[in-house]
Amino acid sequence: MRRYRPVKRLIETRKTGEGKAKVATKKKFGNILWQARRGSLGYRNVAIIWMLFGSGLRVNEVAKLTVSDLVHESGEIKTTFTIPSAYTKTNKPRAAYIVVKGHRDALERWIEHRRDESVFMASDSTYRGLSPESPMFAVTKKGRYWRTMSFKDKKYRDAEGNVRTTKVCSSMQTLISEIFRNGGLPAGSSHSGRRSLATWMDEKGVELETIQKILGHESPDMTLEYIDPNPDRIKEAFNKTLSRIKLPDFGEQLIDE
Repeated sequence: MRRYRPVKRLIETRKTGEGKAKVATKKKFGNILWQARRGSLGYRNVAIIWMLFGSGLRVNEVAKLTVSDLVHESGEIKTTFTIPSAYTKTNKPRAAYIVVKGHRDALERWIEHRRDESVFMASDSTYRGLSPESPMFAVTKKGRYWRTMSFKDKKYRDAEGNVRTTKVCSSMQTLISEIFRNGGLPAGSSHSGRRSLATWMDEKGVELETIQKILGHESPDMTLEYIDPNPDRIKEAFNKTLSRIKLPDFGEQLIDE
């Protein structure tokens, strides 16, 4: 299977102000998780960070998730779940994944914390006793009381130039920006998780088509825009390909006929 190469990104010149969301290193990701765990909402915040970096979701998509989106009626956390079209920037549903142990453990801890705090509980034991339609993460605590985060309307133009309106949880976006800044990623944004995941997978040799599928991109060119070029890998690729080619012996001059 042919794999697209990100050559264009290595030679194109970007204009001032066209910077993209900062990609985190694995060490930086650890710092971000450490910062997220602080405070009374640490369990929730760590789980949110994992949804960004582990599932490749946008912040607004995370904010819109309900308990039933991520948890089976039996109470088990889903391995594969669907992000409804109403949540996505493209207005198209896509599959997402929760497979890494650290990711699943973070969700387990947040669910147990919700149960301990009786946050939006149901009348029966399904979904671990949580209300299935309650927001999974867009909840906050003021004093002794839990409440849902608010959403505001935001207008934008889609790929066809049509004006659309979406609901944005600005308070969660502000929260994530603060965690990124304190974790040493001041240029981080709502796309840093997606871009980091794509770059990490590319560095591990994951096929572009697989990364494209995970991020829900229609075009592999869009996926390439999410992958940061790695100078060390580029240097290694050149050395592996060309390092054994020797210079000609200049002591033997060719005679033109």
